Amino acid sequence: MTVRAGAPISAASRRAVARAVAILIGLTAIVLTGCAPEPEAGWAPAAWSDPGVVVTDAPAPVDAASVANPRGQRIRNDAVGVQARWMQLPGNAPLNDRITQIVRDAVSARSATAGTAYTPTVFPQGTGMTDRSCVTGSTLRAGSDLLADALLGPVNGSGTAVACDVVAAAGSYFGERLRVVTGDAGTVTADTSTVLYTDTSTGEVAAGDQLWSDDAHVALWDDTIEALRRAHGSLNLAGIEAPTDDELAALQRALAQTTVTSDGTLVFTLAAGLSAPELTELGIDATTDAISIGVPKAVSSGLVTAFGAGLVAAASTPFQVPEAVAAGFETVDCTLVPCVAMTYDDGPSDWTPGILDAVAAHHAAVTFFAMGEKSAQYAATESRAVKEGNLVENHTWNHPHLPTLTPEEVTTQISDTTAAITAATGTAPTVFRPPYGQYTGAVLAAAGMAAITWDVDTLDWTGIADDVLTERAVNGPSPGSIVLQHDIQPNTARTVGAVYDGLLDRGFTLVNLKQLFGGTLPTHGAYSSGR
Repeated sequence: MTVRAGAPISAASRRAVARAVAILIGLTAIVLTGCAPEPEAGWAPAAWSDPGVVVTDAPAPVDAASVANPRGQRIRNDAVGVQARWMQLPGNAPLNDRITQIVRDAVSARSATAGTAYTPTVFPQGTGMTDRSCVTGSTLRAGSDLLADALLGPVNGSGTAVACDVVAAAGSYFGERLRVVTGDAGTVTADTSTVLYTDTSTGEVAAGDQLWSDDAHVALWDDTIEALRRAHGSLNLAGIEAPTDDELAALQRALAQTTVTSDGTLVFTLAAGLSAPELTELGIDATTDAISIGVPKAVSSGLVTAFGAGLVAAASTPFQVPEAVAAGFETVDCTLVPCVAMTYDDGPSDWTPGILDAVAAHHAAVTFFAMGEKSAQYAATESRAVKEGNLVENHTWNHPHLPTLTPEEVTTQISDTTAAITAATGTAPTVFRPPYGQYTGAVLAAAGMAAITWDVDTLDWTGIADDVLTERAVNGPSPGSIVLQHDIQPNTARTVGAVYDGLLDRGFTLVNLKQLFGGTLPTHGAYSSGR
């Protein structure tokens, strides 16, 4: 049948076309019906399995300024090329020792590389060393950034920077991450992080990998790889190859960096070097890509230790702030941090309580050399001083020139004063300060205890102006110094806050004499400093 273009189609033609189309459709249906399989009852497409874990963002660190009582520490030594910040809990918590050891190790390693012995160092006023808290988020920054930051790293980016972040503060649990970055002219040559947790109610300390059972990394392997496949758009339902020992070791290193979210999800970031065929196919390079995996409570419950379970359970609860401890009761390593011992003679007096107020407000500790004849009158003041972590030591009964006395008179001066201070405080003095700083071998023998003098004399008793006195007290000391002042002088009482502010700004830690001497006061001899 031929139809000319533009010519009208007759009814017969239309019927012929319709018959042809109907025949074609029928034949097609027959063919297709003949090829189709019989339907299978209950058939459904393959379902995606739930890996249980998810690719997520690492939780942001806790703002260090929001955590009450844990306090910052900071050291800096430009000759060695090291700067470090870390947080400590009140008192002598076991976590403090673990964290401080990391800092010591970093300092020792840098000192060996530099060929320069490390000694505690202070700086001119205005340096800003009072700022000692963690710089929140610093452990997540690029290593080169830490080396270049004047508040965090060594001069010119050559040396070692130790940065810290609070990663947990919930319930009785506190967690801190320390990162040690070493570099040369800003180029990173070594970079390690350590995450430590403590249960403040028990003192128990656990590293990040100790939150997990021994075989958790094995149990988490397949789910981790599957979560990564899903996150990168893979539709592959094929099984996951068994991991090699190296792959499992890389995942275990990642678990050592575990942190926790407020809903109790444990999050770890894949360690450098993690690889798997499934990841390679997707173009995932865990040696450079920072990839974090979240393990919800429902999944982690069978994979964590008792400590880890406690951390997860506490994650959503308010932090139980540790009780504050007076600075004088804390262990201080004066070979690591620069220490200065402020000492006050000839009191107590009506000015002494104000000085104690300033001591407490600055989280400091000091030493008073008290006169025996005043102890009964100021027993409450002396008792307060000792209860707040300060020392009250022996300055004789009535301030005589000891070399002019007989041995028996010297002994009486010392023993009567010791008895009076013990009656007031409940604690016996163990060292003495000879009036005017003068003593002989015979005086030392008759006193029966070590003599402590000074290497910085502010001459406050001469009535000097407040600004002159402050300058002498702040700029005169060096690490290990013993500074002489008198708590019977009004100018000393007026300037005490400014003096402490200035010393902290230079980088000093204010300690009592027991702390200066490593936790034990000397029993014989004479000392003018802690060096």
